[in-house]
Amino acid sequence: MELIKHTVSVCDIAARGSAQAMADGDVIVPDVKPDILKLLQVDAEARITDKYIENGRLIVCGRVDYKVLYVPDKENERISSIGASMEFRQTADARGAGPEALPLAKASVERVEFNAVNSRKLRLRAIVSVDYEICMIKEPEICVDTEADNAEKKKRNVVIESAADISEHEFSVKEAIEVPSGQSSINEILKTDVRISDTEYKTVTGKAIVKGSVSICILYTDDEGDIKYIDAETPFTEVFDIDGAGEEAVCDIDYSVAGVMCTAEADSDGDMRIAAVDIDICASVKAFEETETEILEDCFVPYTDTKCSYETVTISETAARPSAQNNLREIIDFPSNAPGVSGVYNVMTNAVITKTELQRKRLLCEGKIEAFILYLTDSAETPVYSLKKDIKFSYMLDCDIESGEYETEAKAEVRHVSYNLNAGGSLELRCLLAIDARITKTSGIQNIVTVDCGERGRKRGILIYFVKPGDTMWEVAKRCGVTRESIMENNSMDEETLSGGERLFIPPM
Repeated sequence: MELIKHTVSVCDIAARGSAQAMADGDVIVPDVKPDILKLLQVDAEARITDKYIENGRLIVCGRVDYKVLYVPDKENERISSIGASMEFRQTADARGAGPEALPLAKASVERVEFNAVNSRKLRLRAIVSVDYEICMIKEPEICVDTEADNAEKKKRNVVIESAADISEHEFSVKEAIEVPSGQSSINEILKTDVRISDTEYKTVTGKAIVKGSVSICILYTDDEGDIKYIDAETPFTEVFDIDGAGEEAVCDIDYSVAGVMCTAEADSDGDMRIAAVDIDICASVKAFEETETEILEDCFVPYTDTKCSYETVTISETAARPSAQNNLREIIDFPSNAPGVSGVYNVMTNAVITKTELQRKRLLCEGKIEAFILYLTDSAETPVYSLKKDIKFSYMLDCDIESGEYETEAKAEVRHVSYNLNAGGSLELRCLLAIDARITKTSGIQNIVTVDCGERGRKRGILIYFVKPGDTMWEVAKRCGVTRESIMENNSMDEETLSGGERLFIPPM
């Protein structure tokens, strides 16, 4: 029997997990930099530089970019900085992933340890968390019909989440930030912090238009050695090629900063009042389209010996995509043993989901916002000071789904941050927290591969069949090898509904 099949594209996660790596080593202070008197702060950012599958293993390569702030052993200088980069490499099991598999990974620094060996040498170590998943696009052929006109067919509708594209895209954001009027010029750039926020997208045929903004904060010293800072927000718009995406495609996009360069440049008067920033960004995109398809679940040719062979095809269906935005307000008190605050340089935030759970048509999302506060002090010995504060949150998202065999995942993003010092000396922090969740159900459908029809060996007369609870007219007709219409005609039935206990006369063969 000839079958009609349609090819669908599904995303199969061959492996998913997390691992820890380490980036450590010694750093020698460059000759042009003064000796270290006291270490103030060490920032560390993890970047993925390469990832590939080899001999059944996933290899993730990356680097950690360090920025060290210290008090120099030199008169008339309050603060100086040095940068360093150290590489890391982590492997994970990738058995079962074929050559066409696409690995996705992101890295974050869990902990930084540092100490000065002497005035010209320091030791750095970062513990890096690597989260990864290995995606494989498979294109099974789903049986949707048969060309046999005399076949009895059982069909049903399924919603298939088709994988339109899984890809990575790199782009850069450049900005020239001018020092505000009345503020002194740049002598040395100490550190540059960036944060991506306010992201959104729109899909058209074969493309995704993404928008967002990059918040930039720059800490620098002027010619007098005083510490200053400037900030800016730069929007971006990019167009990604997304094969197979239509206007209804849904995209999961993860942004990561791949590198930041910031240099001081002269303005038209020759003064160093421009900070030229070049930011490299990587976007990992998973695009899906939900399509409702009628599949051929079962079939047979009446009055023949019909045999169907099946294979199990795993499909994923998005049951709900709940989301919410919430404003969080937190009062942060500075430790009593910390130096006094003369100005807040920047507050960097990172939102983390720690738990998701379905509870009576609601999705519980718990997590925390990690707030990293760097402020200028009134102390000459410690001109800058950093403080970390964890802000816990717990929200219920409406999803209209009872608990069951569903997979849940959620992503949190701080889309806007504002802060100010109040009269009592505490920091009032306000965050706009966005949570986007996805609830999926994975199931296997029995897909017909082949259908063979042969002659029945022995004829029979009228058969009396006693209906069992749960029997359907389709099952009775297939078991007895006759059409449903013939059973209904021989038993004067107007509809196919069976309740159990009936006696059916099955026509002869």
